[in-house]
Parts: sequence; C-alpha cells; structure tokens
Amino acid sequence: MKFSNFLKLMLVLILAMSCSSDDGNNNQNIANRSSSCNNVIGYTGLYWDFANARPTGLSQVPVIQNPGQQFIHSQLPLLGFVIPQGFTAFEITEPQTATLGVNVLRNDNQVLFRWIPSSSVFQQVASQSVIANEINNLFAFYGFNGTPEVLCSEFKQQVISTIPMEFNARLLRFNGRIAQVWVITTYTAGSTFITISVTTAPEAEYEAQVANTFLPINFQMYVNDSGDIVDNDMDGFDILRDPDDNDPNVP
Repeated sequence: MKFSNFLKLMLVLILAMSCSSDDGNNNQNIANRSSSCNNVIGYTGLYWDFANARPTGLSQVPVIQNPGQQFIHSQLPLLGFVIPQGFTAFEITEPQTATLGVNVLRNDNQVLFRWIPSSSVFQQVASQSVIANEINNLFAFYGFNGTPEVLCSEFKQQVISTIPMEFNARLLRFNGRIAQVWVITTYTAGSTFITISVTTAPEAEYEAQVANTFLPINFQMYVNDSGDIVDNDMDGFDILRDPDDNDPNVP
C-alpha cells in the first residue's frame, strides 16, 4: 500500500466530520460546550469529538497565537507546521519500522503533542497493544505508577475496501494532568500500519493548550484558511482522497 493511500485512510476518520461550521461554536462560550464524552465539556470535550470524527462546530480555523519555529519532517515534507514559542519539535524517524512522526514538547516538558502518521510492523498487531504501549510510555515519561482515571474510551472496528481497521482512544486524568491518546491500526498485506496521536498537559491548562496548541497544529497540516481540507493540486480531490495531491492528473 502506498504511503499516501495509507495516510488518506488514517486521516479521513479524524477529519472528515471535524470541520463543520454550521453552529458557530467559535463565537459561543465553548467552556460550556457539551461533548460525546459525558465526563468533560469545553475544549477538552471538543478535542475528544475531533479525534472521534464528530463535528466540532468550529466556525474559524484555530491558529497559533504566538508562532515560533517552523517544523518540516526531513523525510515527509507533508508533515510540517509552525509550533508555538517556547516549544521544541523533535523529529521521529525509525527506518526499521518505517516510522515517521514528531514529538512537540514545551520547553518545561509539561505539554506534549505527539503525532506519528505512519509506522508499520510485519505482523498483525491489535490496536489495544499499541495504545497500551503508548500510555505506558507516557506514564513512564511523567513518572506515574498509579491507576489513571479513564474519563472516556472508544473502540471501533470497520472494513474499508476489504482492509480491516481499528480505532482505539482514551481520555485520561492522572497525576494532575489530562491526556488524550488514540491509535489506528490497519492490517493489510501481512503488515499492520499504525497511526498514533498523544496530547497531554497539566489539567489546569489543558483547555488552553487544546485551543492554542493542539488544534492549531492539527489544522495547519490538513485544513486551509477557509476551513476546507487541503487540495494542493486543485483538481477537486482533497489530500484525504487524492493518491497524489501534487499531480492534478491523479486521479
């Protein structure tokens, strides 16, 4: 499977419904916005809905308010965005597993945006194993040995063009912080292709980080200034549906 096709399958799940602008939530009191997760409201719930491909109602594209450096992955220019001041982006490249991604850390290590659009292993791996590994690594990084509070969880299985896919997500509270972790696993041609998202911040500032860091980074990668998903070659097929979004003759 071509990487571009794989990326298309991964991203369509999380972005296809997230750019709705019909209720103008940007102009409303998002602090009181309810969500599909009964335990959270506001931007925390909005970001959970975003990850679960539910409409956010955002009427404006979230932007970085204090832009800093530009990050561009050396092996994947599509993976590029401006990070806020006070943050540092660390490129992830692991040739053995074809892993490409980035860790964006605030300089005090208290806020993390981790995005791995592509990784693979030459066997079938369940999404539960992948998300458990990511959560355990997150706990180890922050020195947490207890039992987290699971605010919400989601597990979905579906088949797209004969290809089985699993989506697994957790919204956690632990050690005075909130973390959202989700993974997608797709099994095809004897290999499991994996996408990973991890975001976390101290609970007292998680809402602000969703609004000012996490959502703006997500939208920079795949959503244009009009709130539409990017179509680089202007052929009418956006980046999520176009096997080669730099060639107007494809498809």
